[in-house]
Amino acid sequence: MINKRKTLHLVILVIVFFILSLSFMFIGTEIGLAVSVKPILPENQHDPEVTYYDLRMNPGQEQALQLELTNTSNRQQKVTMQINDATTNEIGDIDYSDRSKIVSRDKSLETSLKDIATVESELTIPANKSMTATVHLKMPKQRFDGMILGGIKVVSAEKSIEPREAVPEEKKTYIVAVKLTETDVPVVAKLNLLGVVSETNLGKKAIKATIQNDQAINVEDIEYIAKIYKKNSDKIIHQAKVTGYRMAPNSSFTFHIAEEKQVFQDGTYQIHLTAKSKATNQEWEWDKEFKITKNEEKKTTNTAIGSDKSNLMLYITICVMTLSALLIFLLVLLISRKRKEKRYVEALYQKKKKRGRTNKASQQVQRPRNNKLVSTRKKRPISSEKPRRPKKTIKIDSD
Repeated sequence: MINKRKTLHLVILVIVFFILSLSFMFIGTEIGLAVSVKPILPENQHDPEVTYYDLRMNPGQEQALQLELTNTSNRQQKVTMQINDATTNEIGDIDYSDRSKIVSRDKSLETSLKDIATVESELTIPANKSMTATVHLKMPKQRFDGMILGGIKVVSAEKSIEPREAVPEEKKTYIVAVKLTETDVPVVAKLNLLGVVSETNLGKKAIKATIQNDQAINVEDIEYIAKIYKKNSDKIIHQAKVTGYRMAPNSSFTFHIAEEKQVFQDGTYQIHLTAKSKATNQEWEWDKEFKITKNEEKKTTNTAIGSDKSNLMLYITICVMTLSALLIFLLVLLISRKRKEKRYVEALYQKKKKRGRTNKASQQVQRPRNNKLVSTRKKRPISSEKPRRPKKTIKIDSD
């Protein structure tokens, strides 16, 4: 029993040590998340219900957009600010982050947010203070229909105080969307299939289709259906379907149709691709031939490794949270077990104590009865005289 208790105490101490270590780690990473961003919406806000900038502008108009930056920490914070254009990422969503190194500017984009907006690149916010950042807008002189869509990116970073710490710099990114319009003239979206390519990535054959939205309007709730055939054949080799996708104005999107260890022999193939927007009831349909050859295989290992590194922090966070949950569950289980053992020992002690009291009481009750029995017995009289012996009678014969 003693060995079990020692083992239990040791396990509890180890669990507490791990939980405290994780807590300190999270506390250390939260230092860089102390800046909050709040857009100050101006009078020309077109939709007052949204929390981003939805502004009705005029040709040639100049305006200063203001953002309130609040530092809730006990030390000064540095933030960097950046203007980005809206693009469509590979998971079919509108992305306001900086993707200029990943995708080139779409040829259909005449005026972007980067062309008309400027902001100070770096600001320092005092401890427990708020300050206002300004984004300057200068609209083009020529009126346009549709929208200019982009985002203001604010990055908060706090470096470690002690140089010996090996914890990497933690960053928190805030993005405030900016939508600029001048008229209510409806703009009809138009999607184009720019091309279909095949490549090999880490042993997986990938077939990708590039689709373009060449109008200054976003497209919502798109369904894509792709069917791949061998040339001059009606047999479907591969089929893919996705729903709920979106497209930013004047942007291109890469649709990953096949990305798995599937056998595609060298040769000529045909793809039938349809796109339908449930929001506008528009539908587009394309048929295109493409070839798969060994020469088209690309070395994309470095790209995949870079993507893995970008997701490393997410995986670490998930693992840490899972481990913390398991450790907390084990700690609660051990504490509950210890309490049950303690209650059992206490109950056993109380039972023995009660049994001892009962035995003692019974002994106290039995003693008077024994004395009474002894006292009621009839004692034989004790005499100091010695018992007399019977006299012998001597009979004498007459003869």
